[in-house]
Amino acid sequence: MSSNSLTAQALTGTLTIGPNGADYATFAAAISELQTEGVGQGGVTFSIQPGVYSENFVLENISGLAENNRLTFMATPGTVTIEAIGTSANNDALIRINSLSYITFDGLTLVDVSTTTAVIEYGIYFQGSATVGCTHNIIKNTAITLGANGARPIVATRGIFFSSLAQSVAASNSNNIIDNISVDNASWGIQFRCAANLFGQITQSDFNNQVINSTFGANLSLGHDLSSGALAINALGGRNMVINNNVIQSIQNFNSAPALPVSTAGISLDSCSGIVSGNFINNIEYEGSNGLVFGIRSSTFLGETTLITNNKISGLKRSNFVASTTDPSFTITGIWIFSQSGNNGLARVLHNSVYLDLENPVTYSTAGVNLSGGSTGQFPAEVFNNIIVNRISASTSPYKSYALVDGNTTRGFLISNNNNLFADGTNGYLGGIGRELGGTEQFSNNLADFIIFSETNSNSVNFLPVFTNAASGDLSFNENLVTSDAYLGPNLAAVPVDILSNLRATPETFLGAYEGTEFLSISSFSASTLMLYPNPSREVINIRSNYFTGNPISYEIYDQLGQRVLSSQNSLPINEEISIAIASLSPGMYFIRILNDRASTGTKFLVN
Repeated sequence: MSSNSLTAQALTGTLTIGPNGADYATFAAAISELQTEGVGQGGVTFSIQPGVYSENFVLENISGLAENNRLTFMATPGTVTIEAIGTSANNDALIRINSLSYITFDGLTLVDVSTTTAVIEYGIYFQGSATVGCTHNIIKNTAITLGANGARPIVATRGIFFSSLAQSVAASNSNNIIDNISVDNASWGIQFRCAANLFGQITQSDFNNQVINSTFGANLSLGHDLSSGALAINALGGRNMVINNNVIQSIQNFNSAPALPVSTAGISLDSCSGIVSGNFINNIEYEGSNGLVFGIRSSTFLGETTLITNNKISGLKRSNFVASTTDPSFTITGIWIFSQSGNNGLARVLHNSVYLDLENPVTYSTAGVNLSGGSTGQFPAEVFNNIIVNRISASTSPYKSYALVDGNTTRGFLISNNNNLFADGTNGYLGGIGRELGGTEQFSNNLADFIIFSETNSNSVNFLPVFTNAASGDLSFNENLVTSDAYLGPNLAAVPVDILSNLRATPETFLGAYEGTEFLSISSFSASTLMLYPNPSREVINIRSNYFTGNPISYEIYDQLGQRVLSSQNSLPINEEISIAIASLSPGMYFIRILNDRASTGTKFLVN
């Protein structure tokens, strides 16, 4: 046993868990000591020995946790597996955290090894109370696989779940980071649920939560065979969220028959705000009755903004379904912007690539991007520089396939331009208005007509782009592409890079999520030559590149909305490495651009 515990002092430094002469043989033993002694100055890290640990555990009633006194469980990724068997209860978790903050899980593999009659419902479950929330927690380099020994879930399961009962801002579940995790075979990947009443109306929001660099359904598809939806990333009442650089590889929701329509979606945000950027959304399928498929669905807090940019969406599918000919709902939508419970803040939909295509005609309606506000919809949206392609054919005329739909009751709330809108399927239309309840529908596959009645998109274009391989979901541009001005639009300050972090060209840039390769060879460094560390950081970032030779360099740092927040006042001397103080920056994602007289490059970094 460690000297810390023998002298009855709060635990600090690095301790070990494992069977080979470690400080603690099990997680249970370490947690018992934590609950007795607490965490001391500088925090404590538990280094976990390789092996399989057949135990699930609860973290609660641990004193001393603070910003400089973190509790960390750390393993070399792929070497430590925590497994457990579920019970007859409906809230089993591999790891449960009750009203604690400043905890890190790094490098763990979590697996449900239940029988088919009792399963683990949650991989990691954070539960906040009315007075104490779960904040500043970090889950990174972690893999979660649910379902009884890999079988499809027989109950609703979640890889990571944050649930709040907060009665004040101080008790919210906020400032949590999920970074480089994978979730497989869960009904839902990650869910943040703020404090809300039984009807889902928000009583206390959460703030500044992040899901970055993570993958969903890459090994075993998300989804289930229950009468409900499936989601990779979901939040209710999350303000200033960051959902960046994730890969949603597969969601398959089969044999579902809910009483009311449900959502199967890649990213689903209910009354939220923040940034949704650089996400690859692929292969989402819903089979059964009363269900809708979305790449991204988003409603925004009144007076706030959600920036949806540089996302790639393809492979959306609806199976074994015939819609009512009197129901105007879209059954498949690439990006759905909607008003919810009075929350109709600004959605900025910039530089996304949406591609809808199915082999056979369908008996329902679809849309690439849809604004939906009901019978009184008057909510703002900006839709610029997107590629929106809908090639789905509708079998009969009551059903239609659109690229872009403005669901506001009057014009002027949608500001939209410099998009590529294309729909070439049977009953396909590049744009429409008036689909809201009580509205007079107008639609056209002629861009000039759509410009007139929509009062938008005066500089948009209408053609089928040549993608690298749209059939497989690759919507990038091949290096041999013969481009034209139709592919290009004005550079947007809010989107300095593309989905691959390539610097966008100025003054014109490629439409959609990907910057064209012909621009990348002009005045650009190779991304592989640039190193930034530490990342994430709070105080200082260091930049190293073998291109820092020749004339002096300068830098510019932009926030998530494209606003410049830091820059060098003068050119910096030539060095192989430069250090930049970032203590003045708020937590979040940033982009740094490095320049000299002959080239420029850039990359993203996170302030925590």
